[in-house]
Amino acid sequence: MTEIAIPPLFEPFPKQIEFLEKALDAHTSLVLYGGAIRGGKTFAGLGALILLCKMYPNSRWAVVRKDLQTLKRNIVPPFRKIAPSNFCKGGSFDTAYNQQDQVVTFTNGSQIILFAENYAQDKELNRWKGLEVNGFLLEECNELQEDGFNKAIERAGTWILPQGETQPPAKILLTCNPAQNWVKKLLYDPAQRNALPDEWHYIQARIFDNPFMPKSYIEGLKRLPKNQYQVFVLGNWNIKLKSGAEFYHKFNLDTNVGTAKYDPTMPLHISFDENVNPYLPATIWQGDGDHIRQIDEIALKKPHNKIKSVCNEIARRYKFHTGGVFIYGDATSRKDDTKVEHGMNFFNLAARYLDKFKPTKRVPKSNPSIVMRGNFINALFEGEIEGATIVIGEQCELSIADLTNVLEASDGKKLKIKETDPKTGISFEPWGHLSDSTDYFVVWYFKAQFRAYQGGASPEAPRTIKRRTIKRTY
Repeated sequence: MTEIAIPPLFEPFPKQIEFLEKALDAHTSLVLYGGAIRGGKTFAGLGALILLCKMYPNSRWAVVRKDLQTLKRNIVPPFRKIAPSNFCKGGSFDTAYNQQDQVVTFTNGSQIILFAENYAQDKELNRWKGLEVNGFLLEECNELQEDGFNKAIERAGTWILPQGETQPPAKILLTCNPAQNWVKKLLYDPAQRNALPDEWHYIQARIFDNPFMPKSYIEGLKRLPKNQYQVFVLGNWNIKLKSGAEFYHKFNLDTNVGTAKYDPTMPLHISFDENVNPYLPATIWQGDGDHIRQIDEIALKKPHNKIKSVCNEIARRYKFHTGGVFIYGDATSRKDDTKVEHGMNFFNLAARYLDKFKPTKRVPKSNPSIVMRGNFINALFEGEIEGATIVIGEQCELSIADLTNVLEASDGKKLKIKETDPKTGISFEPWGHLSDSTDYFVVWYFKAQFRAYQGGASPEAPRTIKRRTIKRTY
């Protein structure tokens, strides 16, 4: 482990030390740290800059937040706590801190500038012009603009030290909370795909990594709405806070997500969506009369994004299943696939690969209206379909994210936003596939209620399937 001379008022815990080692590594040019609340982000970031100031005399660094008021409120107090007095010019932070210029100067000539982005007043980012520094700490970068991030890349390393001094490597350090913006697209998502440049790193730190947080405070956070708890406490980047533009606007983590256990004696309802990028999806369900629960999800990526691989995974997970299997999916996948033998289509192949379960296909000749089925499923999530319930198993994290992230288009259909993989150049829709498979199953399973809903009749039409009375497990 690299020996780090820690400022005396900074006692980093292991996750912060991991960040510091990357931040001080000469081969690292960018480190993103955080991804949840109370993970020690600010102290870690400021500690890193102080260490860089000490390592490189006469160097200059900048801490950036969205405006000066936020800098004074959220940066100055922890900076005052962490700055070593014997390293501050004049013997204390207050003597070293020039409030007029917003610059902190140290005994070896190094400086840290408190820099406000001020995008609302300066959309051309003219304040960045002429800013010469060796690197940046972009604090709560999820609140900053992508243009500001690009300016930081442009300006990092522009401060040239006096002759004879060691020139520090250009650095960009960032802290953040999960956000559905440029931080996720440019940094978090590539990190999850191992697609960041070799000199860039993402280190997730959550409140559970911070040993200085009281247990009572951590317990109290459980009272937050589940969406907020997932995002800010657990650091789940795939869950977003509600905006009102969601396709499944009635889906609620508090009421529609819960325990959903597998019962080997009950039928498995397996629903597919014939999609391959970013994965080939399947959702797996069980039902007790008018009460359904999603117990599993499969989303295999390349090179395993083939129907045979998905079916093999289902067979592996449920090799001792005895309760029967039903297959659902997109009606357009009933067409013959010219890439395989004559008379075979997606569902025939699925049935062949799952033959040990003797599956029954339940695929309609045509798909119901996207708008109508969306309205129906929203009514089901809301509890408006008399006697019917739906629970998404808390273990089905990608399905939950899908139901949360799919937006509604202006025509009432799903808004399928496309992204491009920077490595392969392949265009894909990141959301909407697992939820599509959910649609196909739910509309078939509740077909009597769906017909009544379409006709404007009471949605409590009787079901025609044989009911079983068992103890529910969700």
